[in-house]
Amino acid sequence: MNRIPANQDSVDERTRYDVIVVGCGGWGLAVLKVLSDMGLRVLGIERAEICHNLRNYMKHMVMHSVLSYMILDPEDAIVARKGNDHHPLIDELIQSYSDFAVKFNLPIKTHHELLDIEGEKGEFELAVRDSEGRASCLNAKRVVLATGSYDEPNLAGIPGELNGSVQHYFHEWEHIRDKRILFIGGGFSSADGIIALCPRNQILWVVRKSPDAVEKMLNDQKTVWGQPDARMVNTEIMTDSQVISLENNVAVVQTPGGRKTWNYDLCYMLIGHKPDQDMCSRLLNGNLDFVEETFESCERPGVYLVGALAKKHLEHIGLTHNLCPDNDGVRYIERIRSAMQREFNRDRQQIT
Repeated sequence: MNRIPANQDSVDERTRYDVIVVGCGGWGLAVLKVLSDMGLRVLGIERAEICHNLRNYMKHMVMHSVLSYMILDPEDAIVARKGNDHHPLIDELIQSYSDFAVKFNLPIKTHHELLDIEGEKGEFELAVRDSEGRASCLNAKRVVLATGSYDEPNLAGIPGELNGSVQHYFHEWEHIRDKRILFIGGGFSSADGIIALCPRNQILWVVRKSPDAVEKMLNDQKTVWGQPDARMVNTEIMTDSQVISLENNVAVVQTPGGRKTWNYDLCYMLIGHKPDQDMCSRLLNGNLDFVEETFESCERPGVYLVGALAKKHLEHIGLTHNLCPDNDGVRYIERIRSAMQREFNRDRQQIT
């Protein structure tokens, strides 16, 4: 069972924080740790459980990157047991991050959703709502947004793509059998999902990629993802093709040889995701531009964007330079630490 930091319920909502970190996935936890180590009064808020976005993936999925690119604690038990080059399962990574929060006693409020931010740099007021619908206000001098980019699925403008038979995440698949299943998207997520479902279902995979590109990706999927015995059966692949309609559970596919139709029971449209557009509009007028050296928002001074919101690869989180010296995440985390150090030193100088 995933543990939650023991002190999360003891955080006083009336306390004025130096920094509130919104989002407690890998990047949010890393930022919380380095800012806490600086002696700042920090708080993390998470709308669901720690690593909420990771929980939208299929259970037991093997991660593309190795532990040394994603782990936060060099002394993590998984590293000790399986080594730096281990490709962790989703479950293992979630447990690792949850253990990290507990080990370093990070102050986190789970099931607290950010509604709005009012005020300006040094005097922010954050309106939040808990799982019971109760509203409260938190005060912070600075805010870090680490909410990731998986809140809303990318859409293709295809008629029928919002019907109930079309899914945009792949998880809870074990019960699915004897179905005609359509996959749209040419990435690892589609390949992994197909390999999971194809033994007991009929699959059609529609990709815009060429046959050679698909073959290379499948080879990478089988080797890099640690699944040398993975096989695709009961699967037809339409390359250089695209779906132009999904209405009435009939896929209309434009192929190099003309249009074809295929009746489906379930469709997985796995073409990527984007940040919460409503939140970005409310907080930043939809402007995700930031200063590269500090991650401070160009739109709203005092608000910082890290992780996927700052277009940084999620698998390069940082804090593990000794495990992976070329990990870009170490450099990114150092930038936010240095920026905050300068900011709060300047604040103290102004007070004195």
